[in-house]
Amino acid sequence: MVAEDLSLTPEDWIAVTPPRVPDLRSLQEYVGSTQPVLLDWAVGLAFPCQQPMLHANGIAEIPKFRITPDYSAKKLDTDTWEDGTNGGLLGITDLLLRAHVMATYLSRDWARDWGSLRKFDTLVDAPPAQLELGTATRSGLWSPGKIRIGP
Repeated sequence: MVAEDLSLTPEDWIAVTPPRVPDLRSLQEYVGSTQPVLLDWAVGLAFPCQQPMLHANGIAEIPKFRITPDYSAKKLDTDTWEDGTNGGLLGITDLLLRAHVMATYLSRDWARDWGSLRKFDTLVDAPPAQLELGTATRSGLWSPGKIRIGP
């Protein structure tokens, strides 16, 4: 390897690093079918093998990944109605998780914007919710107490 510094400034420098050789895997190989995924509505039918994050008894499963559509659809559609300000699922992920956009490519068409795969890391470990399930009959005037608004 030969590197030539053509700069006239003595403080400038050259960095030489080894070449990057990516380890390519399919989305199915990387994510699999058992990890919970936040699938934007626009891509749900295109990824039938991924496990959508579950919702049961008023509790949402914390996703490990998010799959989004191409940039324009994400900005115009899925980022708006999923936004936490509007009561969407991104309110959960924005508060609890940090998203990292993975380098992804469409097989045999690397230039096409297919969408994105985002890996979530938890900001704070939290124990799973302990549920107490049951049934009760209440009057329409019954209130369990005031709703806490604010910190």
